Amino acid sequence: MGDRHINLLANFITLFPVSLDDFKEKYVFDIGCWTGGTTLLLATLADKVYAIEEVKKYAETVSYLSKSFGISGRISVEPLSIYECNSKEFYDKFDIVYFPGVIYHLSDPLLALRILFNSLKAGGFILIESAGINTEEPFCRFDGSLIWHSGTRERMNRGGWNWFIPSPSALYRMMVEAGFDEVQTQWHNGTNRVYGFGKKLSQVGVCKAGLSVPTIR
Repeated sequence: MGDRHINLLANFITLFPVSLDDFKEKYVFDIGCWTGGTTLLLATLADKVYAIEEVKKYAETVSYLSKSFGISGRISVEPLSIYECNSKEFYDKFDIVYFPGVIYHLSDPLLALRILFNSLKAGGFILIESAGINTEEPFCRFDGSLIWHSGTRERMNRGGWNWFIPSPSALYRMMVEAGFDEVQTQWHNGTNRVYGFGKKLSQVGVCKAGLSVPTIR
């Protein structure tokens, strides 16, 4: 991954009203932590990091690294899917949700955004980065599990598929639908990716018509 973890954080700080000081003494929810590069970086900035990764061997790698660096008291990691975080134990828990490189791998991005909205304390914020399409229209391109770009379908099955690839305005609308306020989304020419920022000002309702989990908070 090289310097990707550092560059991602630098881009968030450049594009949105976020600074390194905003992470001090905060509890960060790190989504899709993979082998832990982002988790370790966040642990140098925040008070605590709770990381999830649905691939168990990667979650175990993060746990090993946190113990090796002597910071396991500040990092917790679980082999969980984001969809398993829809329960009371996650409600109003985190100050920051860090969500780069994941949303386009999800078959139900709006549900995921609502779960993450519910996980934030009032006043908290989310940072999102995604593969995207550079258009002003609120479009998503659908790829799905039958399209892969290298290797074999069997190997990709472990690595994650690209499902819905959003434009900046599509991501904006999804974030607003999920309940976020002060939403900003931008296309980043340097990486050809979409970036997003939003706040949870208070707990608000969500339209449940057609939602795959109508009982969600």
